[in-house]
Amino acid sequence: MTGHTIAARAAAALVATIAGAASWEHIASVAYGAGERPWVAYSLPAAIDGLIVVGVAALLEDRRTGRVPRASARLAVAVGVLATLAANIASAEPTWTARLVAVAAPVSFLLAVEVLTRTGRQPATGRTPGRTATRTTRRTATRTGAAAKVAKAAARRPDATAAELAKLAGVSPRTVRRVNGARVATTADTATS
Repeated sequence: MTGHTIAARAAAALVATIAGAASWEHIASVAYGAGERPWVAYSLPAAIDGLIVVGVAALLEDRRTGRVPRASARLAVAVGVLATLAANIASAEPTWTARLVAVAAPVSFLLAVEVLTRTGRQPATGRTPGRTATRTTRRTATRTGAAAKVAKAAARRPDATAAELAKLAGVSPRTVRRVNGARVATTADTATS
């Protein structure tokens, strides 16, 4: 890790800590004002904001392992976000300014968690080298298989048209022309050398 990366992560962690503490106090004050016992009121924020962290961690794990994101993880993040925003807004005085200020803490917390838990994406194409290599390998295997089918059909019926060869090989006429074009080019190269 570079010095810049460490500084950026430390700044994001500081923002998450401060915003999390403010959100914690807002949620706890709403729960306490609603009649919850003090221990419940002051532990409820861990359940709400913790749900977001757990959901994001599960989504990241799914992405790293190449799995489809779990619906339960998405639901956890959505419920956590809605609950923390609602509790923070409920803790504010009934003015737009107070509500906007109260929402600043959970929004900052959520963004800091995103920064800390996610990595950057591949530039421009968005394709990773592994995916590109896999696609190229599959494409080559498919073309090789098609060429073998066309060659087998041509061996059985050397005088067949492209349409007839395509039907025999189970490929498109375009594939037959591509394969035969490569064969003609190879034959021409051999003849001139």
